[in-house]
Amino acid sequence: MNKKPSELYQKAEDELNHAQKELYRPSKDVVSYSACVFSRKALTDFLQALSLLYAEKNNADLGDMKTIEDWIRFSREYNDDLKNVDFTSLNCKCNEILDDDREQIIYCTSVDKVHHCSKLAEQVRSILVKEFPDAL
Repeated sequence: MNKKPSELYQKAEDELNHAQKELYRPSKDVVSYSACVFSRKALTDFLQALSLLYAEKNNADLGDMKTIEDWIRFSREYNDDLKNVDFTSLNCKCNEILDDDREQIIYCTSVDKVHHCSKLAEQVRSILVKEFPDAL
């Protein structure tokens, strides 16, 4: 991976803002596809930034991580707060995250599920900011 944690963080912030703007609309007007994709990308980028920073801090190898589940598993090795975040209802956790052009198009249509994914991204963001405020 060639991305820097600070770049991933900023990108994730922008993506989360897009998702939240969509989710703040009345539920009948929410475009769930848009909110889902932006929430998922934000969550992935926050998790990747967190993993990169833990790998650097602990001189650990990230190996060949490609899924949200991989990033969660790796970061949980270094952070007890992340162990308390409930990712069980995350529907896209096993999808391979490649690049924007080749990412699998799988999304939730339920506004509640998309909102949950947005909240997960917020939780990971707050852990990232708490653990590595100077790196962002």
